[in-house]
Amino acid sequence: MVQQLSNRLHYDSQYKDHIRDTRFVSCDYARLLPYCKLGAAAQDVDGMDTLTLFFERNIVVIYFFYGLAFFSLGLAVWLEAGHTVEFRLGRAMGPLAGFGIIHGLHEWFEMFQRLGEAQATNIPEWLLLDELRLGHLVLSFVLLIIFGVRLICYNQHTNGKANDGYSRRFVVLITGLLLLFWLGSGLLVKWLAQPPPTAFLTVIDVLGRYFLGIPGALLASWAIVLEQRSFASRYRLHTGRDLLWMALALFLYGVIGQLFPKQTFLFPANWLNSDLFVQLFGFPIQLFRAIAAALMTVFFIRALRAFELESRNRRRLAQQETLTAQEQARQQTEQLNLQLQQANQDLSHLYQELQTRERLRRELLHQVVTAQEHERQRIARELHDTTGQALTALGLGFAAANETFQQQPERATRQLDELKKLSMQTLEDLRNLIGNLRPAVLDDLGLVPALQGHVREFANRTGLRTDLTLKGKWHRLPPEVETIVFRVVQEGLTNVARHAAAHTVSIQLDFQPDVLTLQIQDDGCGFDPEKAMGPQAERHAWGLLGMQERILLVNGQLHILSQPDHGTTIQVAIPLEQESLAHADHAY
Repeated sequence: MVQQLSNRLHYDSQYKDHIRDTRFVSCDYARLLPYCKLGAAAQDVDGMDTLTLFFERNIVVIYFFYGLAFFSLGLAVWLEAGHTVEFRLGRAMGPLAGFGIIHGLHEWFEMFQRLGEAQATNIPEWLLLDELRLGHLVLSFVLLIIFGVRLICYNQHTNGKANDGYSRRFVVLITGLLLLFWLGSGLLVKWLAQPPPTAFLTVIDVLGRYFLGIPGALLASWAIVLEQRSFASRYRLHTGRDLLWMALALFLYGVIGQLFPKQTFLFPANWLNSDLFVQLFGFPIQLFRAIAAALMTVFFIRALRAFELESRNRRRLAQQETLTAQEQARQQTEQLNLQLQQANQDLSHLYQELQTRERLRRELLHQVVTAQEHERQRIARELHDTTGQALTALGLGFAAANETFQQQPERATRQLDELKKLSMQTLEDLRNLIGNLRPAVLDDLGLVPALQGHVREFANRTGLRTDLTLKGKWHRLPPEVETIVFRVVQEGLTNVARHAAAHTVSIQLDFQPDVLTLQIQDDGCGFDPEKAMGPQAERHAWGLLGMQERILLVNGQLHILSQPDHGTTIQVAIPLEQESLAHADHAY
C-alpha cells in the first residue's frame, strides 16, 4: 500500500510539475501582464472577466498593501508593547509585533519576487530565493503561535500573571510539536513522492500554512476572545468589541486565507487552492488576505485606545499617590518634629538626672572618704587606747619583773602571770579590731560561713530574731562578689538595728546557675525610698546609696521595697559568669 501511494504521489508530482512549468502566459497579452501570475497556466486570458483581469494586472500592488497592513500592525503593536501593565494583552504583544513585521516583510518579499521575475527590479537573485521567503513565512507563523499560547496562559490565571516557568514550557511544547509535525510531514512527502526542488518548496509552503498558520491563527483568535472580556469589564468603551472584530479578521485570515494556498499535488491543495479561489470569487486570495490584514490592523489600533486610557489612569493614580505621599511625608515630618521635641525634653530631663546623680556620686565619694578617715581615726584611737596602752603596760611590767626577779622571785612570778593575762587580753582586743575590719573567715571559708557567723554575732548583740536561709547549691564566688554581698548584708543589718525598730529580720541567699539573689526583709517601721534616695531628699540615705554603688560595680541590680509601717525589703540580683562557676574553689 505504501508503495502504491508512493507511485501515485510521484505520478501526480510529475503531472503537476508539467502543468506548473508554464508559469507565465506566453501570448499576446503577456506584454499587458508583466507582473501578473495567472490563476491557472492553462486558462485562456480571453475567458477572464474584467475585474479578475484588473486584479491580476495589479497583483504587485495588492502584495504591497498586503505587506503594508501587516507591517503597520506589527509596528503599532511594537510601539505599544510594554507601555501597559494592567492588561494581559500588553504583556504578550511582543510576539504579535514580530509576527506583523516579519509577515509584512514576507509579503513584500513575494512582491519583489514577482518584480524580479518580470525583470523590473535590480535586486540580486540570491536575495530573492524562495527559501528565504519561506523562512520569513514560517518564522512569522511561529511568532503568532507563541503569542496565542502566551496569552492563553495569562488568561488561565485570575490575577493575570502566569508562572513564567510554566508559561515558557507550555509555549515551547506547543510550538515545538507543531514545528515537528510540519517538518515531519514535509520529510515524509519528500521521501514518498520525491518531488523536484521547486515543487518541494511549494509543498513546504502549503504544509506551513496548514500546520503552522491555521493553528497559530486559531490559537491567537481564541486568546484574543478571552482577553476582550477583561477589556469590556474595565471600561465602557468599544474596546472589547474591537478585539472581537480583530479576532474574527484574524480567524478569517488564518483559516479561510490559508486554506487556499498555491496549487500542488498534495491533498487538498491539489483542488482547494488559490486558482480555485479566483474561479469562485473573481479576485485573488491575496486580496482577501490583504483586506483581512487591514481589518486586523484597524480594529487593533482602535483597541489600543484602552492602553491610552490606562496610561491616563496610571498618571492620575501616580499624581494621587504623589499627593498622598507628600501629605504622609508632611504628617510624618510633623510627627518627627514632635518626637524630636519630646526627645529633647527627655534628654534635658536625663541630663538633669545625670547631673543630679553625678552630684550624688560626688557627695557619696565625699562620704566614703570621710567614713574612711573616721574609720582610720577610730582604729587609731582603738590602737592607742587599748593596744598601745596594753603594750606600754607590758613593757613596764616586764621591766619591773626583771628588777624584782633576783630579790623577790615570788613577786616577779605574780607580775609575769598578770602580764600574761594582759597580753592575752590585748591579743583578743586586736583580733576583735581586725575582725570588725574584715572577718578572716570570709577569705578562708567563703561567703556563707562568714554570713552565718555575722548573723549569729548580730543576733547576740542586738537581741533581734535573725534568720539566714540558703537556697541552691552554694559555692565559692569571685572575691569581689563575696566581699560586696557581705558588705551589703552588713550594711542592711546595721540599718535595721539603727533605724527599723524591727523585731525580726530574715536573710535569704539563693544560688542559681547564672545569677545570685539576695533578699533582706524586716518587719520594722519602713520608709519612703523615693524621699530617702531621690535627688530632692533633705537627708540622703548614704548607706543605701553605698549599697547601690557596690552592686553596680559587679553589674548587679538593687531594688528597695518599703512603705511606712510595712517594713522594708532589699532585693539584690548579681549575674554570675560561667568562668567563675567553673573555677569555684568549693562546691557543697
